[in-house]
Amino acid sequence: MTDPDLPIAITLACLRRHGHLPVDDVQVADVEQAAASVGRQADIVDDDGNSVVVLGWQGAAPAASAQAPRLSRRALNRRETKTLIVTYALLTDPRTDRQAATTDQVLTAVELLTARPGNIWVLPALRDSLPRAGLLTACELGWRPGPAMLIWDIPTRDVMTHAARRLRGHPLWPVSPDA
Repeated sequence: MTDPDLPIAITLACLRRHGHLPVDDVQVADVEQAAASVGRQADIVDDDGNSVVVLGWQGAAPAASAQAPRLSRRALNRRETKTLIVTYALLTDPRTDRQAATTDQVLTAVELLTARPGNIWVLPALRDSLPRAGLLTACELGWRPGPAMLIWDIPTRDVMTHAARRLRGHPLWPVSPDA
């Protein structure tokens, strides 16, 4: 690696670590070229009026599997993952037309499903971990998909859709659009 390549390598490392960077902070053409050389792809995504660069995978989607999908890596702890799945299930519930899920809706769903309040672990995940990972973004209405969620590859989206579908099939899943 030559000295001129160092800033691009650092930018790629920051993209991997943070999930996204403001487009103004990135030399997009150079980052796209460097990402392509390692089998990755840099994409520009609109994040609530601000453009950000996110790092995704190149290539065609793999063939569908007959087995229930599983994620191979976990960057989130168990409670953060639960919060993400509940929020994703609320956002993708076909019985509602939600653009965002409110904190109260997530807390209500967690309490109905677990028979315990989830304030202690849901609120830190919603306010810190999930936005920091680029999975959720705060908006006027509550929480909406973040830049990293918007570019999930097909296997990741399949895993989350499978988990959300199973969760929405639970007898205690909140049926009301307001819940």
